[in-house]
Amino acid sequence: MKKIWGFVIAFLGIILAFQVTSTNVSAAGKYKVQKYNIVANVKKNGDIELTQRLDYHFEGDFHGVFYNQSLKGVKDITQPKVYVDTGFQTVQIRESNSGANNTFRATKTNKKLGLKVYHKMSTGDAAFIYKYTLKGLVRNYNDTAVLNWRILYGWDDILKDVKVTVNLPQQNISQLQAWSHGPLTGHNQVDKKRGRVVINVPELPGDEMIETRMLFPVSVTAENKNVVNKNMKQKVRAEEKQLAIQANQSRQKQNGIYWSLMAFGILVVLGIYLYKFITMRKRPGTKHQIPTPLYHSFDAPEFLPSFSKVILDREHDGDTQSLIADLMDEVGHHRMKLEKVGTTFEITALVPPTNEFFKYMINDIGDGKKVTLRAIRSEAQDYDGKERVSKHFDDWASNAAKDREKYLDLHNMDITNGFSIAAVSTDIIVAIMLVITLLFGKPMLWPGVILATLAVLVWGVYYLIRKKITPYTDEGEIAVNQIRAFKRMLEDIDDIKMAEVGDIILWEQFIPYAIAFGISEKVIKALRVNFTPEQLGQSIVLVNYIGFSRAFGASSVGFQSAFAGAIGAGGAANINGGSGGFSGGSSGGFGGGSGGAF
Repeated sequence: MKKIWGFVIAFLGIILAFQVTSTNVSAAGKYKVQKYNIVANVKKNGDIELTQRLDYHFEGDFHGVFYNQSLKGVKDITQPKVYVDTGFQTVQIRESNSGANNTFRATKTNKKLGLKVYHKMSTGDAAFIYKYTLKGLVRNYNDTAVLNWRILYGWDDILKDVKVTVNLPQQNISQLQAWSHGPLTGHNQVDKKRGRVVINVPELPGDEMIETRMLFPVSVTAENKNVVNKNMKQKVRAEEKQLAIQANQSRQKQNGIYWSLMAFGILVVLGIYLYKFITMRKRPGTKHQIPTPLYHSFDAPEFLPSFSKVILDREHDGDTQSLIADLMDEVGHHRMKLEKVGTTFEITALVPPTNEFFKYMINDIGDGKKVTLRAIRSEAQDYDGKERVSKHFDDWASNAAKDREKYLDLHNMDITNGFSIAAVSTDIIVAIMLVITLLFGKPMLWPGVILATLAVLVWGVYYLIRKKITPYTDEGEIAVNQIRAFKRMLEDIDDIKMAEVGDIILWEQFIPYAIAFGISEKVIKALRVNFTPEQLGQSIVLVNYIGFSRAFGASSVGFQSAFAGAIGAGGAANINGGSGGFSGGSSGGFGGGSGGAF
């Protein structure tokens, strides 16, 4: 289960890494353009007064930003003006080649105008505003005026919330037509009454563009000197019709792919559960007698602490915590002795050990009678010794769960585990489907609601199956009922008068189980409150365990940490483990802009 959730987290992390809109531009940090607003006012002479506002978010330290305006198809460009909006005030930046803070440098060639704005920024937000006039973009033909303009192209990162407003110098233009090219998620609105076109693109990938081609009467730009003596209207309409056909075909293809992927995801989920229910119908879970639940039990389980935990948690094998609990159980029964010797711990066998791992520690690592944690750690760090420690630990862990099938109904467990895996798999598929919806630019509301409902529903099925099918045999139900009640008693120890339950010698038999269940700290704290130091001193387990914890200067798991660290040194053991429209393609428009930060 942990591996599956690890995969889920890794998968979502990868998806988020691909979806993030920021760009790493240096070791200093990253940035993203959160909003991009362009207002283009077309003049009577065909020039375009352009105002661009880019809202940046910075993470880290930056010296400034840059912007490149393509001059392809542009007759000329006026001297730019640059402003910075810090959120508190808007300041005009002066032009200079000095590279000083709050200056900008303009570099003009035949192909582009490059703007480099020096404005130091740390983590936070700022908006940069560029104003200049592009000359000669509108062409007046015999039968129509044409604006064919590639507005944005060539950014390195993804732009969010892009809005372009093109205002013509006249209103009530009945013959106004406009087409836009770029991502198929974009929207092109032609407002003839106001004489404007508004383009909205929620997300513009770095390898895509925004381009507009507009037709309007030559009277709108009557002062335009960029005149071509031929007809153009029918040609433009024919070309845009073909682009629209291609765009619609592309949309249909994308829709087909999207719904095919959605259907495939749903079919996979249905297939998983159909298989599960058919399998369960052929081999249904075994019904077992469930005894009346006990609330508290003051009798220690009849099993070793390690096997009690295997039954309680339905484990496949033992773990390091259980091994330590078994060791303290041996100490409590005076079959082993535990002492602090200098800066290490010494474990002495008072009788020949029967636990295979303890036998290996005493006989192979130790001198046949005793062994220190220092020697165990040294063995675990040795190249060959690491494999020996790991093998003996794995052998013990497997042996600790021996005969578990007498108490655990493994077939019933397979059924419930199967539905648990099916629920996790469904969540993974749902996450993938949501990412696909996002990548295809579809609205997220209803797919999100439906898929989230599915993700919750499958867990509801799992809990119903888990409630209906017990993972224990008849004998296991009796055993786990007593173990649960015993553990619950230890968990509620603050409300129990411990001295009335039994003397300190009885409680020391409980400590190994508290260690196995992971609640030893709470039990020992209660013992210190309910018994005097003299009474605690009667127990060899408590004297050793509490004393060693104090010596380590940590919580009540000092020896536990030391022992786990010794056998796990070097990684040796497993420790707990209209007109208009939006199309793709291009009409070969002029211009284009790109930029970034430095």
